[in-house]
Amino acid sequence: MIEEFTKKWFERSHAVRAKFEEKFPSSYTEIIKAVVEMLEDDDEYECPDPDRIHEIDDGDYQGTLLYVIAQGGYQPSKYWYVKVIYGSCSVCDTLESLRSEACNWEDGWIDGVDDEQKKKGVDGLMILALHIVQGLKEMGDE
Repeated sequence: MIEEFTKKWFERSHAVRAKFEEKFPSSYTEIIKAVVEMLEDDDEYECPDPDRIHEIDDGDYQGTLLYVIAQGGYQPSKYWYVKVIYGSCSVCDTLESLRSEACNWEDGWIDGVDDEQKKKGVDGLMILALHIVQGLKEMGDE
Protein backbone atom coordinates (compact mmCIF):
# COMPACT_ATOMS: atom_id res chain seq x y z
CA MET A 1 0.00 0.00 0.00
CA ILE A 2 1.32 3.43 -0.92
CA GLU A 3 0.83 5.73 2.05
CA GLU A 4 0.71 8.91 -0.06
CA PHE A 5 -2.12 7.47 -2.19
CA THR A 6 -4.08 6.40 0.89
CA LYS A 7 -3.71 9.87 2.37
CA LYS A 8 -5.04 11.42 -0.86
CA TRP A 9 -7.98 8.99 -0.75
CA PHE A 10 -9.06 10.25 2.66
CA GLU A 11 -8.66 13.87 1.56
CA ARG A 12 -10.28 13.56 -1.88
CA SER A 13 -12.60 10.56 -1.96
CA HIS A 14 -15.62 12.91 -2.07
CA ALA A 15 -14.74 13.61 -5.74
CA VAL A 16 -14.88 9.88 -6.54
CA ARG A 17 -18.19 9.55 -4.69
CA ALA A 18 -19.64 12.45 -6.71
CA LYS A 19 -18.68 10.70 -9.98
CA PHE A 20 -20.31 7.46 -8.87
CA GLU A 21 -23.47 9.27 -7.72
CA GLU A 22 -23.75 10.90 -11.13
CA LYS A 23 -23.14 7.75 -13.20
CA PHE A 24 -22.66 4.12 -12.30
CA PRO A 25 -19.32 2.98 -13.79
CA SER A 26 -19.72 0.52 -16.64
CA SER A 27 -16.44 -1.31 -15.96
CA TYR A 28 -13.54 -1.77 -13.59
CA THR A 29 -11.54 0.46 -15.95
CA GLU A 30 -13.87 3.38 -15.14
CA ILE A 31 -13.35 2.79 -11.42
CA ILE A 32 -9.57 2.69 -11.90
CA LYS A 33 -9.73 5.92 -13.91
CA ALA A 34 -11.77 7.68 -11.22
CA VAL A 35 -9.19 6.63 -8.62
CA VAL A 36 -6.22 7.73 -10.75
CA GLU A 37 -7.85 11.09 -11.50
CA MET A 38 -8.28 11.56 -7.75
CA LEU A 39 -4.53 10.93 -7.26
CA GLU A 40 -3.46 13.61 -9.75
CA ASP A 41 -1.27 16.44 -8.52
CA ASP A 42 0.51 19.43 -9.95
CA ASP A 43 3.65 17.30 -10.34
CA GLU A 44 2.54 15.09 -13.24
CA TYR A 45 5.86 13.22 -13.19
CA GLU A 46 5.17 11.72 -9.78
CA CYS A 47 1.55 10.67 -10.31
CA PRO A 48 -0.20 7.98 -12.31
CA ASP A 49 -1.72 9.39 -15.49
CA PRO A 50 -5.45 8.63 -16.01
CA ASP A 51 -4.88 8.68 -19.77
CA ARG A 52 -2.23 5.95 -19.56
CA ILE A 53 -4.16 3.08 -18.05
CA HIS A 54 -3.47 -0.23 -19.76
CA GLU A 55 -5.69 -3.25 -19.10
CA ILE A 56 -4.48 -6.82 -19.46
CA ASP A 57 -7.22 -9.43 -19.40
CA ASP A 58 -6.22 -13.00 -20.10
CA GLY A 59 -9.44 -14.36 -18.61
CA ASP A 60 -12.67 -15.28 -20.29
CA TYR A 61 -15.87 -15.27 -18.27
CA GLN A 62 -13.83 -14.81 -15.11
CA GLY A 63 -10.25 -14.08 -14.26
CA THR A 64 -7.87 -11.37 -13.21
CA LEU A 65 -7.59 -7.93 -14.75
CA LEU A 66 -4.16 -6.38 -14.48
CA TYR A 67 -4.01 -2.62 -14.80
CA VAL A 68 -0.68 -0.97 -15.53
CA ILE A 69 -0.63 2.80 -15.16
CA ALA A 70 2.21 5.01 -16.40
CA GLN A 71 3.25 8.27 -14.79
CA GLY A 72 2.45 11.55 -16.47
CA GLY A 73 4.87 13.56 -18.54
CA TYR A 74 7.10 12.79 -21.45
CA GLN A 75 8.47 9.22 -21.78
CA PRO A 76 7.35 7.74 -18.46
CA SER A 77 9.77 5.60 -16.50
CA LYS A 78 7.59 5.06 -13.46
CA TYR A 79 4.63 2.66 -13.47
CA TRP A 80 2.08 1.34 -11.00
CA TYR A 81 -0.12 -1.73 -11.19
CA VAL A 82 -3.19 -3.17 -9.53
CA LYS A 83 -4.98 -6.51 -9.95
CA VAL A 84 -8.76 -6.94 -9.94
CA ILE A 85 -10.36 -10.37 -9.80
CA TYR A 86 -13.66 -10.60 -11.66
CA GLY A 87 -16.39 -13.16 -12.16
CA SER A 88 -19.02 -13.96 -14.73
CA CYS A 89 -22.19 -13.08 -12.83
CA SER A 90 -23.63 -11.06 -9.98
CA VAL A 91 -22.96 -13.88 -7.53
CA CYS A 92 -19.20 -14.04 -8.14
CA ASP A 93 -18.37 -10.47 -9.21
CA THR A 94 -18.73 -7.46 -6.93
CA LEU A 95 -19.28 -4.88 -9.66
CA GLU A 96 -21.90 -7.07 -11.35
CA SER A 97 -23.65 -7.58 -8.02
CA LEU A 98 -23.83 -3.83 -7.35
CA ARG A 99 -25.02 -3.19 -10.91
CA SER A 100 -27.78 -5.80 -10.78
CA GLU A 101 -29.27 -4.24 -7.66
CA ALA A 102 -29.67 -0.68 -8.91
CA CYS A 103 -28.66 -0.24 -12.52
CA ASN A 104 -29.46 -0.65 -16.14
CA TRP A 105 -26.42 -2.07 -17.97
CA GLU A 106 -26.31 0.64 -20.63
CA ASP A 107 -27.74 3.70 -18.91
CA GLY A 108 -26.32 3.63 -15.38
CA TRP A 109 -28.63 4.29 -12.45
CA ILE A 110 -32.19 3.10 -13.03
CA ASP A 111 -34.77 5.91 -13.12
CA GLY A 112 -36.75 5.75 -9.95
CA VAL A 113 -34.10 3.95 -7.89
CA ASP A 114 -34.71 5.15 -4.34
CA ASP A 115 -32.11 7.16 -2.45
CA GLU A 116 -31.32 4.36 0.00
CA GLN A 117 -30.72 1.86 -2.81
CA LYS A 118 -28.50 4.35 -4.66
CA LYS A 119 -26.53 5.15 -1.47
CA LYS A 120 -25.97 1.43 -0.91
CA GLY A 121 -24.68 1.07 -4.49
CA VAL A 122 -22.38 4.08 -4.20
CA ASP A 123 -21.08 2.84 -0.84
CA GLY A 124 -20.23 -0.49 -2.48
CA LEU A 125 -18.45 1.27 -5.33
CA MET A 126 -16.48 3.34 -2.82
CA ILE A 127 -15.30 0.16 -1.09
CA LEU A 128 -14.16 -1.19 -4.48
CA ALA A 129 -12.34 2.07 -5.19
CA LEU A 130 -10.66 2.05 -1.76
CA HIS A 131 -9.46 -1.52 -2.37
CA ILE A 132 -7.97 -0.33 -5.66
CA VAL A 133 -6.13 2.49 -3.89
CA GLN A 134 -4.86 0.02 -1.29
CA GLY A 135 -3.85 -2.48 -4.00
CA LEU A 136 -1.83 -0.05 -6.13
CA LYS A 137 1.86 -0.93 -6.16
CA GLU A 138 4.77 0.75 -7.83
CA MET A 139 6.62 -1.40 -10.35
CA GLY A 140 10.25 -1.81 -9.46
CA ASP A 141 13.35 -2.91 -11.25
CA GLU A 142 13.90 -5.94 -9.03
